[in-house]
Amino acid sequence: MISQYVTMLHESMGLECSNEMVTDAKETQRNLCSSHYDILHIHGCWNSSLFFVVKQAIKSHTRIVLSPHGQLEPWIVNENYWNEKLPKQILFLKKLVQQSYVVIIQGKMEEECMNRLGWNPRTIIIKNALVTHAITRQEMARQIFRVYRKVMDSNQLELMDEEMKNILLQVIMAGITANQQWLPEDLHTAPDTLEKWRLLLLYAHQEHIMDIIQRGIQVLNYEAPDFDVDKVDYFLPTGYEEPHSIESIIGISFVSENDRLIATFKHLRKLVFRHEIAVMHLIELDKELRQHECEEDRLCERLSELNLLKFARRLMCVMSDVTGLTEGYMPFPPLDDRITNKIRLQVENHLKL
Repeated sequence: MISQYVTMLHESMGLECSNEMVTDAKETQRNLCSSHYDILHIHGCWNSSLFFVVKQAIKSHTRIVLSPHGQLEPWIVNENYWNEKLPKQILFLKKLVQQSYVVIIQGKMEEECMNRLGWNPRTIIIKNALVTHAITRQEMARQIFRVYRKVMDSNQLELMDEEMKNILLQVIMAGITANQQWLPEDLHTAPDTLEKWRLLLLYAHQEHIMDIIQRGIQVLNYEAPDFDVDKVDYFLPTGYEEPHSIESIIGISFVSENDRLIATFKHLRKLVFRHEIAVMHLIELDKELRQHECEEDRLCERLSELNLLKFARRLMCVMSDVTGLTEGYMPFPPLDDRITNKIRLQVENHLKL
């Protein structure tokens, strides 16, 4: 039945996306090595060769969608549990379910089983046109394609190549400075495809920096397509909390700019500790450092007394990568060490599932 289902899905998907149907695990591994696939859709979950397929997919940065086809329901799991199912569960199955962007299930009973397992909260019910007349083959294919689109509209930074990341950086810099003269001479051209624009605008929307990105686009005289990001559906990490501006938390009334910066660094340290720091916070600090003068020597003394100086220097290094802040605007030299890299990864993985 799974074979019939995959064949039906492959034939019904039409021109909405390019599909390849592969039944041999070694061929799948070779394809993952030689070509770039956006999504690997796995059907069924107990084949031992999935260990190697999933390993290669993760290495190739291919996003995984899983359809268990009822194979995680208790009466199947309990068959030959100790000799077969438990070893496979430990070896690869739990990791496969956890690392899938989404698990497509076919009914409420299967949903209850997935909830009891608790391995992945991202489940979507799409009925099977082979076993019910409640859905047509074409509608089933359309719903699955929408799942693919939702997967590809999530965590946009991970999908950007180096050129696209450089474009993002220059747009952020242009948005912060509101002036093209502060940008490097070797400017990158605007995104040259609708898919690249989609990456940029969805990233801005999901990171709550759309105002900065729109200003940067205007400064650079780019012609952005008319794209309504509010209508796009995407996945967010488990336990995700929407970031709030620093100013909304610490307020705006301070005796001096030094006091404001100290309060800002204190709050940013809390965000890093809670793994909640985002690009919008670094942009906010960048604008503060560019637009206001501080007493640098006194600021260094106070931050040192509060054991915040090394943290602040590490932030300067991260901001150099993320917002393009130059040393001329830094009140102290940047520090690049192991902890700096952890902060950098936090910012990069803010929307990682």
